[in-house]
Amino acid sequence: MDYTEFRRHLGKAGLTINEFAALLAVKPSSVSNYSARPPVPIKYALLAVLLGDMADRGIDFRGVLSRYGIDATSVGSKQKNVSQLDAFRAKRRSPPAK
Repeated sequence: MDYTEFRRHLGKAGLTINEFAALLAVKPSSVSNYSARPPVPIKYALLAVLLGDMADRGIDFRGVLSRYGIDATSVGSKQKNVSQLDAFRAKRRSPPAK
């Protein structure tokens, strides 16, 4: 899948690249880099298609995920994105586990 199609599916789900990245706990650049080096990885494409299709069918993916203990309610919140980025940075600075 090319990046334009990927973005279209995310748009149907109401997600930006930053929000999608936060949902997956990856850096936004890990997702947006595929605009310059296609194709989008299959795992990103699958998720975007499923989330977009859920939106087309009127299904709130956040509610579905919360039923399984996955908190996606604050995706899109700048505070959530900042805290995830802080956690990511802290993990990278900590010494490896032995």
